[in-house]
Amino acid sequence: MLVRLQRTPNPGNRCAMVLKFRPNEEKALEALVFVASQWPRITPFYVSKVMYFADKEHMNRYGRPITADIYIAMQNGPVPSRIRDYIEGNYLFFQNSDQVAGAISVDRAPRYSEISAVREPRMEVFSESDLECLRNAIALCNGKTFWELSDLTHEDSAWAATEENGHIDYELLIDNDNPFKEELLRQAHEYAEFGVL
Repeated sequence: MLVRLQRTPNPGNRCAMVLKFRPNEEKALEALVFVASQWPRITPFYVSKVMYFADKEHMNRYGRPITADIYIAMQNGPVPSRIRDYIEGNYLFFQNSDQVAGAISVDRAPRYSEISAVREPRMEVFSESDLECLRNAIALCNGKTFWELSDLTHEDSAWAATEENGHIDYELLIDNDNPFKEELLRQAHEYAEFGVL
């Protein structure tokens, strides 16, 4: 049984403004298609961790996330809410709701749902750095057990500093020991302000 780690919110070292981005639903869907095409029959748990580690790496290198999905600090680690909605079929009011059925299929028959890509991802929506971080995150997560990945996300300071079922502040994804943290935070706030992803 998983023992939930004690969360230790530390608002003292955070900027006054919470860092939020406008989620890019088109890019979130294409990222899901890309991951499912690289990792056939991937489960929602693994999709969540791949996306989180890809966004974390991208934030630490470039000061912006890949899809700007809203991460929820759930019991077994961060979960991207838009991508979760695509998988669970809760996307009726999304701008691209008519495209989802032709993009992914979800097999709910196994114990854990399995996601497959129905088509190739639209690669033009990604930058080279987006793709590099997505591939790195797939390599990081593939081959790890559920518990290994859950523990890995529980060691992450962003998850630990967020209340259970709360929204993870993107500012927390940039590691404290990143030598470029202040510059990355300035860039991140500019990206968030202008909605550029």
